Amino acid sequence: MTQAGGMAAALPRRHHGGRRADLAQAATVVALLAAVYHRTAAELWRTWTTNDNYSHGPLIPVVALALVWSRRARLAAAAPGRDAHGVLLVALACALQIAGVRADVFALQGWSLVLMLSGLSLAMLGGPVTRLLAFPILYLAFMLTFPPFVMNQLSYALKEITVRLSTLAAETLGVALQRSGMTLHLARGTLEIENPCSGLRSLLAMLAAGALFAYLQPGGWARRGALVLLAIPIAMAANALRITLLILVAHYGSVKRAVGMFHDVTGYLTFALALAGLLAARVALRPRRAAPRRTESPA
Repeated sequence: MTQAGGMAAALPRRHHGGRRADLAQAATVVALLAAVYHRTAAELWRTWTTNDNYSHGPLIPVVALALVWSRRARLAAAAPGRDAHGVLLVALACALQIAGVRADVFALQGWSLVLMLSGLSLAMLGGPVTRLLAFPILYLAFMLTFPPFVMNQLSYALKEITVRLSTLAAETLGVALQRSGMTLHLARGTLEIENPCSGLRSLLAMLAAGALFAYLQPGGWARRGALVLLAIPIAMAANALRITLLILVAHYGSVKRAVGMFHDVTGYLTFALALAGLLAARVALRPRRAAPRRTESPA
């Protein structure tokens, strides 16, 4: 009786001791991550709050945490373990971080953080848990930045396509204009199409939304991939519609009215329209349930 009681009393102590060890280990990992990536996190926050192209950035970690929370029951049921392959990912993440800091390439530092989280999950929690965390971790890539020369080239290409589509639509609607590069000469003045009007901001945000919708979308990978790809033409079409509206207002009203409050309002409205279009595409791509077969009742 005494021996059984002693064993029963020892079990809670071992359990609490294991929990304390896990918490200490987690705290150590968090402290090390903060020491290595605090400058990266500060630069990310500065970019999110000063560069409109990345204004969606603060929402991405919130969405990723919400996805982890939604899978808490499956995570609790998954068998934890350790996988030595995670150490290789951690080593590669460290190399990327060092290269990014030494070469002053901030994009490498951001990707290093995503790779580090993947490696730590695999090394400390094992394969089954990491598979459940894979999408939330990889989704953090949408909060990262790209090298400036990539953004400049992409912005110019998008602006070129948008201006072509918008001027064609405006001329079809009866607007007389002359185009000189990104400058539109109208009867009531000159309309300059600046970089913020390229649609790059809405495109990046729509791609993040498309990836999230695809993850939540039932069906196979073909349907999910199509939903992500559809975010690109939907975002571009919405931006072309916005520029067309600005041209129409400048033609029938004034350039000052087109670049004033109307310019800002149409930005939000067309993005909402693009998001609605993406939601409609998700509904259209949702697999239909097979109708139940009717069974004839015996006469």
